[in-house]
Amino acid sequence: MSGAKAVAPVVAGPVAPAVALAVRPEAEDYAAWFRALADGTRVKIVSLLARHGRPMKVGEIVAAVHVGQSTVSQHLKILAAVRFVLAERRGTARYYRINDACVNLFPTAADLVGGLAAPVPARSDDDQLLLGAFREPARITIRPMRASDADRVLAVYQAGLDAGDASFETEAPSWETFDAARLPGHRHVAAAAYTGEVLGWVAATAVSGRHAYAGVVEHSVYVAPTARRRGVGAALLQALIDSTEAAGIWTIQSGIFPENLASIRLHQRKGFRVVGTRERIGRWRGRWRDVLLVERRSACIGGT
Repeated sequence: MSGAKAVAPVVAGPVAPAVALAVRPEAEDYAAWFRALADGTRVKIVSLLARHGRPMKVGEIVAAVHVGQSTVSQHLKILAAVRFVLAERRGTARYYRINDACVNLFPTAADLVGGLAAPVPARSDDDQLLLGAFREPARITIRPMRASDADRVLAVYQAGLDAGDASFETEAPSWETFDAARLPGHRHVAAAAYTGEVLGWVAATAVSGRHAYAGVVEHSVYVAPTARRRGVGAALLQALIDSTEAAGIWTIQSGIFPENLASIRLHQRKGFRVVGTRERIGRWRGRWRDVLLVERRSACIGGT
């Protein structure tokens, strides 16, 4: 990680120490989440919806988990109460889908209960951790980054840098510098479906001019504070994976601060692995910091 290349962040916020959770108001909310999964059938339902990635009717769920319809309906009611699943009506039928945000928030709750340090977003009027309910997934469109996105892209970039767990950099570059360094075919933005506002971006740079490394790129992914934990980062990473594989690129890599647990988990869910730790690799505001090197090797390219 060097120059203006950023560590790939998703949630950039202060890392909370493992304080006495029992005295925190979150304890009751976390307990409700764990209670919702304290049944094997409900775990199967959550897993089923997560794996299918699409809304499913009750009848489909009944057939898959081999439990009666009334029992499945009761389990869905419990899961919906804590928003692990979301219900939507299509005509006379009711469909259920996984709440993608729960995949991000639940591990954080588990870490806190287990006494581990976990990232907790800074509280503000427009970006609070919703303790009693997981956030609704963002309704977004993934599209190529355009020059007209410059101001918003750099604003999202700067917000990540300001939080402190995104990169060794402290100031976003000019658009000219940003544009010159990123590969044109592998930069995407997530735009709000109704307003068009840019909620996040992902971009890649070449790691070397040598022919042997022509299929290796380094990426950065940034999500606006108000759009975090809503599936935006996952959608952006998938867009990058799709565009790079279509172009014959076989490895995507990046560096992530160890404290950025949400980003590490997101990358692992998208097929990245932690290669190792680069200890005290750089100084950030006078402090030496480690960086985890992560990479994703395409299974479609160069398999033989």
